[in-house]
Amino acid sequence: MKPALDQKAAKKRIRRFFDEPMAERRAVGHFIDEVSVCTDVFVFGGALRDISLLGAPSFASDVDTVVHVHDREVFMDILGQYEAVQNKFGGHRVRFGRWSFDVWEVSRTWAFAEGFVEARSPLSLLETTFFNWDAILYDWRSGSLHYGQNYFSDLSQKYLELVLEDNPNAVGALVRTLRTLCLSDEIQTGPKLSGFVVGQLKGISNEEILSYEARSFTSKRLSDRFLEDMRARAQDWDKSQRFHWLRRQQLSLFDVVMS
Repeated sequence: MKPALDQKAAKKRIRRFFDEPMAERRAVGHFIDEVSVCTDVFVFGGALRDISLLGAPSFASDVDTVVHVHDREVFMDILGQYEAVQNKFGGHRVRFGRWSFDVWEVSRTWAFAEGFVEARSPLSLLETTFFNWDAILYDWRSGSLHYGQNYFSDLSQKYLELVLEDNPNAVGALVRTLRTLCLSDEIQTGPKLSGFVVGQLKGISNEEILSYEARSFTSKRLSDRFLEDMRARAQDWDKSQRFHWLRRQQLSLFDVVMS
């Protein structure tokens, strides 16, 4: 499926995802409706990116939401009813079959809490993402969709760039970037993201990268052969505006499991 080219197409895909009769998706929608009683709920980031980029049928990851809590007692009671588990970053995770649903409070968003981004409004969340492709926000109550500048043109052109480089987990950010590059040899990175990859590859070993991927993801995309080629390609970066990490037909040369 081709990427959504505009807001209308993306909203249609997002609503279709949550409105599908599949039991697990219905459960997610029902949970959000319940939480909406005591919070403002914003679906955010990766789920919306993947649905917009690949379509709802291809989405098989976690759903992230950010909430502004109005009644903490009711909020915590609802989380308790769903047996939510607090993660190490201060969010709450709820499981719906194969879906993981993460709830983050606006005040605990890392970039806000650390002072890297000023929390002027929920739309400030768009400034806290690592990738430009993640800078998309769906207001559950109003049904409005908000996104970063040039969002849909960047998706359609497969142009991947940094929004906020400051990150509490540099290894994780590098692994996410490399796993994303595996998706297509058409992806081009902007100068900031290219510089980030080049710099991180100098200081992080293959073993660290592969170990992190194995701990954090259920599917394997990276391999020693792939990483060695990335290190070789890093030598070719000339600080250009757009950089192709994978030459066409190069993916077939790697023992990478795509999923």
